[in-house]
Amino acid sequence: MRLKELEAVKIIQLALGNKRTLTKTEDELAQLLKKRLTKKECKILNAHVKGEDKAAIIEELHLDTQRYEATMAKAIKKLQNETVHAEFFRNNTTDD
Repeated sequence: MRLKELEAVKIIQLALGNKRTLTKTEDELAQLLKKRLTKKECKILNAHVKGEDKAAIIEELHLDTQRYEATMAKAIKKLQNETVHAEFFRNNTTDD
C-alpha cells in the first residue's frame, strides 16, 4: 500500500476520536502509521475507514472473520498506546 492511498487522518480519528487537533500533515501521519503498524493492520484499518467490503478484505488477506476482528482491535490498541498516540500530536519529528 502506498502512502498516498492511506487515509491516515481517518484511521487516527477512528482509534483516538477527534478530541484533539492533529498537528502533522497527512503524509507525516501516514509515515507514522506505516512505521507502527503491520501491512495487514494498515490494510484492514484503511479498508474499514474507506467503507470497503469486509468479506473482500478477509479473502484477500486470507483471514477468517475472528482473526480479522482481532487484527483490527490489536491495531487500534497499538494506536491508543501513549507513546504512539503522542507522536501524532508532536510538532517536531525525530528518527529512531
